Amino acid sequence: MPGSHVIIRNVTELTENVLRAAAQLASYYSKARKSSSVPVDYTLVKHVKKVPGSKLGFVTYDRNKTIYIDPDEDFIHKLRMKNKV
Repeated sequence: MPGSHVIIRNVTELTENVLRAAAQLASYYSKARKSSSVPVDYTLVKHVKKVPGSKLGFVTYDRNKTIYIDPDEDFIHKLRMKNKV
């Protein structure tokens, strides 16, 4: 299923909390927002490639892993409020 891309920057160590927060963002802003147990693939940026001649934002990737997450609107709201401060 097509979805959102999230790029994690300036992190020296990819912790489970950082990965889950990124997966929350990706799942919430995807077409699967109302679903449960949304699969979110993740990989290093160097393994993400734009498909030549394709629409804006369309990419392929390899060497990925998958995390399953339940989109949480409250988490997204708290994250938005935290970033407004």
